Amino acid sequence: MKNNLLKKIFPFFIIAVIVQLGVITFILCRSSSIKNDAEKTNRIASFKCEMRDPYNPFKGRYVQLNLSESSKGFDDLDIQSNEVRNIQRNTPIVFCLLKRNSDGSFRITGLRSEEPDDSYLFVRARMERWGDRVSLEFPFTEYYMQENYAREVDSLGPIFYQLEPRIEVYIDSHGNCIQKALYVNGDEKIEDYIKKLLPRRY
Repeated sequence: MKNNLLKKIFPFFIIAVIVQLGVITFILCRSSSIKNDAEKTNRIASFKCEMRDPYNPFKGRYVQLNLSESSKGFDDLDIQSNEVRNIQRNTPIVFCLLKRNSDGSFRITGLRSEEPDDSYLFVRARMERWGDRVSLEFPFTEYYMQENYAREVDSLGPIFYQLEPRIEVYIDSHGNCIQKALYVNGDEKIEDYIKKLLPRRY
């Protein structure tokens, strides 16, 4: 009886394993493709951010980043950005044009409803409009760390904002992004900063 049951279940088990491996392979290949495209075309940008330390029972502990560019007024954007005002879809995908600041961080200067040509540096985001302002949701705002590191970030509280954190991302020619690293104090990776901090704590 058990053998018959196992024979019936086994094919489904094999299919489930193949599907999971396929998903993992796709994610790894896509990340590698974005990184290679970004490095080849020098499409690497960083954004000023703030952070908090949430917990997800399935994903574990991570640092949630709030980007300084996640809320924009139409007055701060170029005139062509008005085209996105008329989008009727809920939380549509928009394309955010980027420009480098003097401090090396990037700001959003315009929004487009259609993908720009690759002469522009841009990222994809989901948009919600609130009157004369837009709220933008980016796909790279969850930064995963070792649990004890993430707890240390949380324990720093407002002091952490003084370290001028910024997230650096790889961007491909279609505006897709993956994280490169989270930096503080200029070019110090957050993991290196916390690693130096831990011995002083204990």
